[in-house]
Amino acid sequence: MSDQSTADSRLPIADRATMMRAVGRLVLDDRPRFVAVIGLYIAAAGAGAALPVMLGEVIDGIGTGWTTTRVDLVCGAIAGCVVLQLVLMRAGRRLGYRLGERAAARLRESFIDRVLRLPLGTVERAGTGDLATRTAGDVSAVAELLRKTGPEVAVAAIEVAVIAVAAFVVDLKLGLLFLIGSPVLYFAGRRYIRLASPVFLSERAAMSEIAETLTASAAGAGTVASYRMQDERRRAGFGRAATHLGRLKGIVRLQSWFLPATDLAFLTPAVVVTVVGGLWSMNGGVSVGEVVAVAMLALRLDGPVFRSMMSLSEFQMGGAALARVEGVHLLPDDERDAAPRGAEVRLEQVTFGYGDGPDVLHELSLHPRPGERLVVVGPSGAGKSTIARLIAGIDRPRSGSVTLGGVPVADIALEELRRRVILVTQEHYVFTATLRDNLNLAAPEATETELVAALEAVDARWAVDLPAGLDTMVGEEHRSLSLAEAQQLALARVILADPDVVILDEATAGIDPGSAGGVEASLAAALHGRTVIAIAHQLQAAEAADRIAVVEDGRIVEEGSQRELLEADGVYADLWEAWKGVAA
Repeated sequence: MSDQSTADSRLPIADRATMMRAVGRLVLDDRPRFVAVIGLYIAAAGAGAALPVMLGEVIDGIGTGWTTTRVDLVCGAIAGCVVLQLVLMRAGRRLGYRLGERAAARLRESFIDRVLRLPLGTVERAGTGDLATRTAGDVSAVAELLRKTGPEVAVAAIEVAVIAVAAFVVDLKLGLLFLIGSPVLYFAGRRYIRLASPVFLSERAAMSEIAETLTASAAGAGTVASYRMQDERRRAGFGRAATHLGRLKGIVRLQSWFLPATDLAFLTPAVVVTVVGGLWSMNGGVSVGEVVAVAMLALRLDGPVFRSMMSLSEFQMGGAALARVEGVHLLPDDERDAAPRGAEVRLEQVTFGYGDGPDVLHELSLHPRPGERLVVVGPSGAGKSTIARLIAGIDRPRSGSVTLGGVPVADIALEELRRRVILVTQEHYVFTATLRDNLNLAAPEATETELVAALEAVDARWAVDLPAGLDTMVGEEHRSLSLAEAQQLALARVILADPDVVILDEATAGIDPGSAGGVEASLAAALHGRTVIAIAHQLQAAEAADRIAVVEDGRIVEEGSQRELLEADGVYADLWEAWKGVAA
């Protein structure tokens, strides 16, 4: 696939307007708490801004003859404001963190729900690295934005606004001097945001490319070793890493001018207010206390401005992650609302190819009978797994039709299709949970007796020896399942799910060849009355088949029972003789 076609298949990225709507939706879903948090932050900022104002009053008061008692009272009020600010800020941060955590949880739930409703073909075209990065790194970055970075920036903005208002309350002319650094801050921040957004987006995309390359190299380690492609894959990995490093250097270059500009923006007002205000006070234009109050207010900008500017990089990174997370929601819904009438599978004159590539299947027709066990065999690359994907509704044919119950499989609603048709491949995922939970994914209401029976049906004798039985934790950092055990777990799920059609694409490939036939036979008995379509490379699966279909060069070249095909002495007979020779 070309670089352009790869780029075109990537999942979309949301624009700024879509992101803002998403943030508004996440925050306003918890509106009362959001209002409470803002109120607490404003009150805390007001208490903090009152400190220099009252201190300026004390300075002027001493000069005008305040009594000691009055000075003590105001100083006590100042101390009270310090305590009040700490209490209000702590309460606001605590409530804000909980608000952000709930918003992050809603984001995760919404994202996972959307991903699970995506057609598998869309996910595959996007690439595992892109989706994996969005699911893990990007969702975590957005969660951090909602529970920590976002509130930090909000608090800083509120503090800056309250401090600026306080400066104008003290004196209008000094308040104008207080704003002298605002243009620098405004234009520097605006330029930084404009330049940083694409840089951070490209950095997240580069991370996706690294994940894609590493995943492909790890998953295809055997192929890489067989074809001596280690150097090529190593160069690809280093190339992706070098690209990511270049994006990180771009971020550093942005920050190298932006952070000094920020320092200048909040130090300048303090200097100007002190110098110019001091000259005015000598002429009686303002009091010394007012100059001190506004100068201290200008210095108090240091904290919120520095925090907000330091958080801006994380804010941009979180924003870039949010654009990628929300981009998944921009994918158009696949219009799939057909309702099958029955469980008959038919492939009529099907032609299919992947992407812009050549045809893999050529006017292929296949009619598995309801309740039949049909085994599809053929040499590697003949198109066997492609047939499985079409029946499972993952792909649509270029021409012809693939139907279930008289309607196109790819038009059946995903939930309905997943209840009726299950595709089991060589790749199985074991969730970090109990064995019971892993089985209940297929049948949440299943009893323990039914769970055990499903395991017995696929010859999973290892489950009996688990220390806590079905409640044993399996998966990473717990009881690790071998490939064969994971396959048996997947097959047990199939039995529990009880679909109309089961497609087994080399589903027993990891099981010991000596026992694979027994597992196949047990599975066939457990799925009696269901249509079973088995894609097989190891021909022992064909011995128990009701019918065998032989695929060669994307066409069905032979059909019949094992005895009939061996007697015909055609393609299947040659495959059988070759397989027997290898097996021996």
